[in-house]
Amino acid sequence: LGGAICIAGGIQTKDDLPGMKRKDAKGQISSTRKNEPTNVLIITGSEDSTYPKEAAQLSKQFYHPSKVQIHVQKGKGHTMIESKDEMQVVMEFLAKRLVRRMVSMEGKSR
Repeated sequence: LGGAICIAGGIQTKDDLPGMKRKDAKGQISSTRKNEPTNVLIITGSEDSTYPKEAAQLSKQFYHPSKVQIHVQKGKGHTMIESKDEMQVVMEFLAKRLVRRMVSMEGKSR
């Protein structure tokens, strides 16, 4: 998986993301899959009382810490993307992870 973007909330998946961690029966946190860790962008607002920045920081423990980027938008409540600044963060996250392919040129080299 190339990445996941969480807006105003954490992420819950049917299957574990590569690098995701879970608590076992003894309460110990361990990795569930050994593949390349998934990049995760978490966006929350400084005024979000439903999923505050502290919750976003706690969510970080469930992923590979070096692969998690948290963006706290100043003045934002519990809402979807509302500003150019927030969209810029999403676009930069995607730009670093998407691979550009020239499909029209594939298979044409000799």
